[in-house]
Amino acid sequence: MSRYPVPVTLWTRDSGIRICAGWFPIAGLLVGLAPALADRVSDALPVLPGALLVVLVWTFVTGGLHWDGWADSIETALSGQDADEKKRIRKDPHLGTFGILALMAGFLTKLFLIAGYAFGPWDVVGVVLWGRGILPLFLFLVRRLAPEVPLSEGLGGMFVSEIRTWTLLFSSIVTGTALVFLVGVLGTIVFLAGLPLSLIPARWILIRQDSFSGDFIGFCIELLEMTALVFLGILRSHSFHPSLSL
Repeated sequence: MSRYPVPVTLWTRDSGIRICAGWFPIAGLLVGLAPALADRVSDALPVLPGALLVVLVWTFVTGGLHWDGWADSIETALSGQDADEKKRIRKDPHLGTFGILALMAGFLTKLFLIAGYAFGPWDVVGVVLWGRGILPLFLFLVRRLAPEVPLSEGLGGMFVSEIRTWTLLFSSIVTGTALVFLVGVLGTIVFLAGLPLSLIPARWILIRQDSFSGDFIGFCIELLEMTALVFLGILRSHSFHPSLSL
């Protein structure tokens, strides 16, 4: 999920997939610290170059892994091909027209949201944490909405099949608690309110790409981050009555 090294002794094929969902909130906090630091540094830059620095650091820390899933999932969903061809598209390291357009649109969306709204460093950490900490619950809900879509044979399908109730609850509770301190009670409520809306495009893409794959998980992380930026940005751009300030 990031470029941060993890000791190999913490991972085995039997237990690693099963327990890793419980670590997603920690991964979100660690990944979010880098773009948050870039956000502080960007205060000395003009708005657009500063926002570009934040998004580039954000991308570097994750290794671009989730952008790859974002582009491949959209390209596969829009291809209109049969199941075998869609599988080939997901495995192809090259991007087609739809994939390139999806990648550009996603990157520019993050860039202009960061530039257009007055986010603080802890807001950035909160958004990154949300995109990973709530992911087990989000994938569980998407699977419930599209039970007919099969799991892939790779790590993505294996991960989804191994999401347990305790890891789902643990990651969601830890994420919600941490968000209260990072973005406030209203910010946390806004994130939760946007969750059902994020399920709509996620289900649409999943059904049309025909597989619960690792690429789809990357797509979901980017989708959750973008919607969180939109809703939190709207919250930050409006003032509330003092009695509602928390």
